[in-house]
Amino acid sequence: MQWRQTASDLVMRDLVDALIQEELAGFDRLCSAVPPAPLAGREELQSGEDWYRADVGSLQLWFRGRSAAALQPVRLSRSPIWCQQEQGEPEPFTEPDRLLDVALNALEAPSDSPPAGSSRTIADLRTSVEHAAITLRVHHESGRPAPAPGGLLAGERLAATRDRPFHPTARASSGWTAAEHAEFGPMRQDPVTVRWVAVRRDRLRTGTGTSSRRLHERLLDAAGQERLLGMMERAGVRPADYQPLPVHPWQAERVLPDQFSEEFASGEVVALEGVVGQFLPTASLRTLLTVPETDVHLKLPLGVSTLGAARLLPPRYLDNSDRAQRTMTQVIEGDAVLGRLVRVCDESNWSGWQLPGGEDEFDNRPGHLAAQLRLLPESLLSDPTRLVMPMGALASHEWDVLAGSFTELGLANGDRKEWALTLFTDIAGAFCRMGLSFLCYGVLPELHGQNVLAVFTAKGTEGFVLRDHDALRLHSASMAAAEVPEPGYRLKPGARQSLNLPTREALLGYLQTLGFQVNLFGIADALTRWSGVPEASFWHALGVGVRTALDELDLPAPLAETVERDVLRSRTWPSRHILGPLLRQAPRGEVSMPAGSGLVPNPLRKAEGFR
Repeated sequence: MQWRQTASDLVMRDLVDALIQEELAGFDRLCSAVPPAPLAGREELQSGEDWYRADVGSLQLWFRGRSAAALQPVRLSRSPIWCQQEQGEPEPFTEPDRLLDVALNALEAPSDSPPAGSSRTIADLRTSVEHAAITLRVHHESGRPAPAPGGLLAGERLAATRDRPFHPTARASSGWTAAEHAEFGPMRQDPVTVRWVAVRRDRLRTGTGTSSRRLHERLLDAAGQERLLGMMERAGVRPADYQPLPVHPWQAERVLPDQFSEEFASGEVVALEGVVGQFLPTASLRTLLTVPETDVHLKLPLGVSTLGAARLLPPRYLDNSDRAQRTMTQVIEGDAVLGRLVRVCDESNWSGWQLPGGEDEFDNRPGHLAAQLRLLPESLLSDPTRLVMPMGALASHEWDVLAGSFTELGLANGDRKEWALTLFTDIAGAFCRMGLSFLCYGVLPELHGQNVLAVFTAKGTEGFVLRDHDALRLHSASMAAAEVPEPGYRLKPGARQSLNLPTREALLGYLQTLGFQVNLFGIADALTRWSGVPEASFWHALGVGVRTALDELDLPAPLAETVERDVLRSRTWPSRHILGPLLRQAPRGEVSMPAGSGLVPNPLRKAEGFR
């Protein structure tokens, strides 16, 4: 019960904050007000809190909140939310799915029909609470291990306790029960043993990496490879004709028999009897760490979804990732700043099912049967002086654990407030140099906290390691000006896509949203709650990082002018909407996340007003 309530509180906070920022379900009519007598008489306010009311049709929703320094006027400080119908007694809501259900049904809309995705989103909120409770309970029962040099697992598990900041359904693995999330989710304590299938080689599309047609040789030791070849021999398939592919055990049991029934029947895909290879799941679920942990990770598709996107690996995505990696590598090798600051995981070794003749390469079904290796940069984990973790771990509400990691490294000394702000300033400064340097070449990796590993030494932020390359965004004209060839993505004609952007401003917008507002502000939000440093101080530190990068980097004049205007001087910034698009979009089994955009007050300008 304890962990369920904690999980409900965390998801409720993300839900209400998203409703306020995206101005949904009546939260666009928010006001500070004196609450009804039953609340004013028994519910005390803490320092800095005020009562707020959202009017939703004939309902009044009351909650305690705090003024926000930027992005939105107020943030929920704590549950519950009270619902008052006309002059009735206020009723406390502690479950986020119930709050959203009641708020949507109370809207006075022209149409009587709820949004197409409302039922799914409400169900995902319920699942988020269930799955978050499991994650938090097991994390605490396992002793809340702190990240340390030599491995990524502890950092991945910290990242999983919050998942993607500010997205209320991010913790839900839709398609998994609570028991399945406990069995296969990021807090699993015992290794997962993968299944294997043999696939006719002429039915596979492969990457450019030299191990793409023999992934098992990079994953398994000699004994494991011998066992696997024995499994193939007993199944009557030859390695010359069939390639072995690892399959997640849940996927092997629940998805492949249905999705590939014809191929199993025809012998194009052959299930191998036995298991070999042990792994542990990460925060992203479909990426597995080897046991014992090495610099080789395994990415497998899962027939579940998060944030409305199916967790599959279509070959076109793997191919785009391959192309993006080559582009990033070229850019990094040709730039002195990026060469010092950024390394890239090798994700060019992959194999995936493709339909005979390559027809309909944009079909999602092949994405259920694929595997990709992620090779971490050499010596990344073997150096005892380096602390490496996903940036998403830094956004977790676990800084009492993380503080120990940084203390061991020599970066957390003295006053908590002082070193928290110093550390963030250092991270933000390096992050700004990375982001703006990439923009010089008309490209920008997807820089949210799950895709970026931060590397720390006793001197501070050494740099970053990038992974998941399939969303490298670009602006063709800027790439041409920098004489960088485009990656040549294969994109479905007429489909909505966000990789090849029409303007320099649109490309910069992804640094402002995913990079600054989700990744860095996720860290700032966690540090604010832990250290007591005002939120505005972290936004000010980010502004210093942007200005310093502008002064130090030799940006092309058009880019420098755009950054100066849109990041520092503009009254508004673009914002990324998730909840609204999820509510509006009916379930379609797509592999890309529904998203929208809006505007928020420029947090750098607003933060200056608080100082």
